[in-house]
Amino acid sequence: MAETQYIVAHDMGTSSNKAILTTVHGKIIAEAKAHYPMYHPVPHYAEQDPFDWWNAVCETTRQVLEQAKISPTLVAGITFSSQTQCFIPVDETGTPVRRAFSWLDGRSANIIHQKLWTPPRIMGYNIIKLLKLLTITGGSPGHTGKDQIGKILWMKTHEPDLFARTHKFIDAKDYLIHRLTGNMVTSADIAHIWWMLDTRKNRNTWHPDLCKYAGISPDKLLEVKPSAAIVGHITKQAALEIGLPEGVPVVNGAGDLSAAALGSGALKEGEFIVNIGTCGWVGSHETKRRLDIVHYAGCIGSTNPDKYYLALAHQQTAGVCLEWLKDRILYHKDQLQQESHVRTIYILLDQLAASVPPGSEGLIFTPWMYGERCPLDDDTVRAGLYNVSLNHSREHIVRAVLEGIAFNLRWAMETLEKLCRPVEEMRFIGGGAQSDLWCQIMADVTNKTIHRVEDPGYAGAKGVALLTSMTLGFIPDYETISSYIQIDRTFKPNPETRALYDRLFKEFKNLYKQNRAWFARMNR
Repeated sequence: MAETQYIVAHDMGTSSNKAILTTVHGKIIAEAKAHYPMYHPVPHYAEQDPFDWWNAVCETTRQVLEQAKISPTLVAGITFSSQTQCFIPVDETGTPVRRAFSWLDGRSANIIHQKLWTPPRIMGYNIIKLLKLLTITGGSPGHTGKDQIGKILWMKTHEPDLFARTHKFIDAKDYLIHRLTGNMVTSADIAHIWWMLDTRKNRNTWHPDLCKYAGISPDKLLEVKPSAAIVGHITKQAALEIGLPEGVPVVNGAGDLSAAALGSGALKEGEFIVNIGTCGWVGSHETKRRLDIVHYAGCIGSTNPDKYYLALAHQQTAGVCLEWLKDRILYHKDQLQQESHVRTIYILLDQLAASVPPGSEGLIFTPWMYGERCPLDDDTVRAGLYNVSLNHSREHIVRAVLEGIAFNLRWAMETLEKLCRPVEEMRFIGGGAQSDLWCQIMADVTNKTIHRVEDPGYAGAKGVALLTSMTLGFIPDYETISSYIQIDRTFKPNPETRALYDRLFKEFKNLYKQNRAWFARMNR
């Protein structure tokens, strides 16, 4: 029976939704992707239309069923991994009253400074409020204006009419669950990083005093349930749109960070994960909350809230820098792809980067396209190419982008090692892990053994698919999930690049230290 049933899992990212159809033991049978836009009406604003997300979910669900040529009645459950810290105000029907604020949106940096981080300040934080936040949540909003408390304060100040119409404030995954089931619920890992949740001893309840910091009451927020919980069943209306039968169970799922950490298979305490998707991060599952407020690293909820936290060093822009290079810098990329006889433009980018030596002949790229969280917590910092000379070519630029993202992740890794423990190896997931060259660069830059997992670009979706199988009884327990996640290939660091990359990494960090004040003047 188990072999004839399937799971539909969605990874709803920043630029696209990826859907997979898997067996109940995680084997991917079909996959589909649908893109949607990001809107930047003014600098620091980043918005998306939740209806685009829903349409993409419906389209890709139908596509994977058609590809696999299976009956929708064989689908045992559906679930989600999604981008987090998206901010969607909805009315009593669950309809958005405006476009969603993306996690990239930094418009509230000033207002959070004025209304939350009031004097007396230490490192820009109100010390009394900071201590209360750290005690209750294990973390805190930063200075970048990308956290939910700041977005609520901004809307209350600048859009009071829309604020008055808002019944609930919800996140991206939770909007999709509402469209499927009619229920309004969130998962503990997503609620954790709204910084109003009491996470002490996994209470996972909204704290009234912290809600007051945002100027709202707890009833404006959603009921919090575990990632593995069944949160409803597909309604008749949703069934017509998505192409699945009415009554299919919907499992809560998780935010992209904790879902991908689960999909990495690194479930034991002390195992490190590195991810390159649109954003980048280094993480590990921990049994105790940990925090480095100076470098904006700490713990969030995990897909197993009864046992683990996810220690995290999160960075704003990683793989999206390569997207920028592909779409904005490499003109005639379609022609280049055809002339090179490669299947995708990314294969060509790898070939270009591989044609120049490690270190890109001194060219350094800093990947801070839209501010940075860890280890900088600086919304004004921006990306750049440094030390450009006439001998540098397109090939050098491509390799410098790959190396710059790796340098930034090494900085995050070192922050997490100080917070948790030193490691000698990491599991690599995300779209960036599909590149053999990037895997080797990560090994060389970090001086760590890199284990690439199977289907690295689908780690988030695969993680919640296996979680759903556990919920529905096809997998016995949480720990067993890792046995269904295989290592695809291992990359060892090359000792010949050690001195070179150590020197360039030191200069990479110096670029921020020496230009921090200039960035602040230019972009405040």
